[in-house]
This record gives sequence, C-alpha cells and structure tokens, in this order.
Amino acid sequence: MLDLTRLRSFAEVAERGTIAAAARSLGFTAPAISQHLGKLEAELGTPLFDRVGRGLRLSAAGAALLPVALDMIDLETRARHVVHDADEVPHLVVAGFASALSTLVVPVLPELAGHMTLDLIEAEDAAAMRDLGLGAVDLVLAQEYSGIPEERNPRFDFTPLLRDDLRLVLPAALSKRTRVKDLGTTPWLLNGAGTRCASATLEILEANNVRPTIAATVADNATLLALVAAGHGVTIAPSLLLQDLPHGVVLSTEDFEIERTLLAVARTASGAPVEALVDALRRSSTA
Repeated sequence: MLDLTRLRSFAEVAERGTIAAAARSLGFTAPAISQHLGKLEAELGTPLFDRVGRGLRLSAAGAALLPVALDMIDLETRARHVVHDADEVPHLVVAGFASALSTLVVPVLPELAGHMTLDLIEAEDAAAMRDLGLGAVDLVLAQEYSGIPEERNPRFDFTPLLRDDLRLVLPAALSKRTRVKDLGTTPWLLNGAGTRCASATLEILEANNVRPTIAATVADNATLLALVAAGHGVTIAPSLLLQDLPHGVVLSTEDFEIERTLLAVARTASGAPVEALVDALRRSSTA
C-alpha cells in the first residue's frame, strides 16, 4: 500500500514547485521531503520528477500519479471528518482575499461561536485554491468575472454567494459621465498585483484601446481610494468595495457589463462542518 505521507510530500512538491516550499508547508526538513520522494519513486519503480537544473518538473509518470494522489488525500480528509465530525467542535481553515473575508465571514462569526472555530488566511485565488487541493485549507472564498473564462476543478464544489459589478472610480474633479475612453493619459491604479480585479481592469482597458500608465498597484482598498481622491490616478473596483466612498471620490456611470461572483469553494470530500459553514455564508449573503 502506498504511504500517504510520501504521497502528500509528492503532491506538495508537484503543486508548490520546489522541495523547500513543500517542506515549509508540511513542517518537514527539505532532506526529509527528498527522502519521501526517493522512497516513493523506489516503491513505484519509476522517477516522478525530471531534474531540470536546480528545479523539478513532473515526469510523465508523475503527471499521471498526481490526480490519484490528490484523490487519496481527499479520501484521508473525508475519513477524518467521518470519525470526528460528530463528537468534536470542528476547526476549519478558511482562505480568501481580504474584502471577501471581511464582507462574508466576519458577519457570521457570532452565529458560528460554539459550533466551530475558524482560522482565517488572507490569500489570492490561485494560492488559496492550490492549498485547498492539498488539504491545507477547508474552504476558499474566490471570485469569477463574467466574460473571463474560468476552468473549474472537478474535485471542488462551487457555491455562489453574492454578485456585484465593476465600477470606474474617479477623483471628484471629474464628471460622473466620464468614460474610460475619455481619460487619455490619466494614470491608472491597479487593485492588487496579479489579482482577478487587476486582470479584469486590464481587459477593460485593452477593449477600449487604452495603453495605461500604471501609477500604483495597491491591495489595501482604503489606500486605493485615498489615492484616487488625491488625484493620483483612477481605478476600477468591484462595487462591493465602494459602499462607503471617501470624500473626493465619485463613481462613473459607465456600465462595463461585467459581473463578479463571489463563491465558496470546498473539496467534494468535505464533511458536514464545511457544509454548515457554506450554508451560514449563503444565508448571510442573501439577507
């Protein structure tokens, strides 16, 4: 029988890209992870990685094994839930971007008190979904944008929680009727580095034949809006973040016809506590 510890080490290296990153995630030393991989390869009689310089790349056998290894990790998680769900206060790890955690999770904390405990981890979608697949987190708050294709992992369940749209945010000196195409050489501010919102913004600018000058890339929403109010640039942000606009900021009336959906994403192998958390988030978001 294949050893689950070795399979988990293999999956971590495959998903995180390096032995060092896998070691940090699992709490082992790098030599221990290397030993796990060596024993697994010996047991299977084939190399699972090709050594490329100082890096590792999945071999054909490794690529074939990875989805099976992830399924086995899911089964282990499910087995633990079956044994412990009924007689313990469950502890869950939730990952998501900051505004989703504050908007969706914080309001349900009083309802959940005494029924479960939560660890909250701020993370962008790609990192959070990777950790979900590896079993490091139990639930991810992610986002999808209409018009931007998404490939959904069949190992996960996706539950829509709420929807909003994207808005053009301007300094108060500009008219609300200002459109993206009217802004000329005005500097742009991106809402985070490599985020879904930043990608959607760049898609909108490209569709309007705008080659932006990026004056700042800011993850903190209050700072982003303060920069707009100070005239440092304009931005595009989801309307959920714009309910309390600071002085000196206005919203354009331009309609991009792009909708954002916030989702709760869990492994299909998740147990009753995760389902209860998703139900609480869904009720809160529709209240």
